[in-house]
Amino acid sequence: MGSSDRERDNRHERRAKEVLKRSGKWTCAYPGCTGKSIFSHAISRSISLGAIAEDGHLQTIKSLRKGDVKEITFGLIGVHDATAFNGFCNQHDALFAALDTRKIEDAKDLMLQAYRTVIAQSIDESRLATLNAEEYEDIDVDELLSKLDAAEHPWLEDEHIQELFKAEFGKLASSTTRRADNLLQLPSEILARIDVPGNQSLDGNSVISTEQLSHHIPYRRLEVRLPVAVNAMIHGVQGDQRRDSFFAVIPYADSTFVFGVVPKACPQSFLDGLMESFSSDPGLIDLVESVMISSNEWYLTPSVLAQMSSEKKEVFLHDCTFFNEHRFYKQYDMILLEEARRNLAKKQPELIAALRLDRVDYVPSREDFSLRHERMIAAMCAQPFELRDM
Repeated sequence: MGSSDRERDNRHERRAKEVLKRSGKWTCAYPGCTGKSIFSHAISRSISLGAIAEDGHLQTIKSLRKGDVKEITFGLIGVHDATAFNGFCNQHDALFAALDTRKIEDAKDLMLQAYRTVIAQSIDESRLATLNAEEYEDIDVDELLSKLDAAEHPWLEDEHIQELFKAEFGKLASSTTRRADNLLQLPSEILARIDVPGNQSLDGNSVISTEQLSHHIPYRRLEVRLPVAVNAMIHGVQGDQRRDSFFAVIPYADSTFVFGVVPKACPQSFLDGLMESFSSDPGLIDLVESVMISSNEWYLTPSVLAQMSSEKKEVFLHDCTFFNEHRFYKQYDMILLEEARRNLAKKQPELIAALRLDRVDYVPSREDFSLRHERMIAAMCAQPFELRDM
């Protein structure tokens, strides 16, 4: 990486951090509101994050830059910062007051939490997309081409191809701007339909799906506490269409509520497999572990990680680094939430086999880190990294 490339990369990283850090400059995320946002939480700090924290902290994934390489590592985060985003003004943050004092009980509660989950991910990504569009507009394409090595890029000798490159590059800013706008359509859609399902109870597992909603919302309540909170947006692509899915794991003192917000337009085979995961307690825990590996948007009780063997932690960390290798709807081949599985087995001994307790000590072998890194870089160069085939 050249010095100018490094400088541009560092400048982008600084600006991205400005978007994500606690700040009073942002407008409330509620449609039409011009009030100033506060640092909202996607998952209740008081009854969920606090229920699984130790000394006010949770374990999560953090990134570090070493020279030209960004590495990820495990690190602690306070409950005041976990799942927090520059979201709503005080007035509109109060919409979620009930969710901060009691469990999700009925369909309206779930719709409110789905809105909070989706907007927390979408508003940050929308702001980052706007930042990217601005940076594309600021790039002098002629200067960019002049810095390329003609020996490595022989197409530079063809003026026609150069003009095609400029034309395509010029579309990046407008397409990224459209992406910023499109990201906010789903939360607005959910908000407009919060009352549609009514106050029906949420017993067992099922799915909220109305004709007016473009997404299914499958859910399940687990009668054991998982030591993790998740608020994740997972990108996918089908053909030339983006298919963003959202997942939330909401822990309470004695139970856990898990749901997804999944596009109806996904392949039926994918939807069937996902619904199967929501149909049983062992399948749900498998899904949670799989989403953890696929998103890096998880917040774990610190002692859970501390009790893992060093070999298991290394595989876990590397798999988090190369999460593009894993499909979030596929069973992860390593057990992460051992104690929760054992607690469930005590309550329902008939589930022991499905809970895979015979695999809790298994640590799979992986390819060399450098080979996986090279493959990831190649994938990033070939297409946008976040777009993964369904």
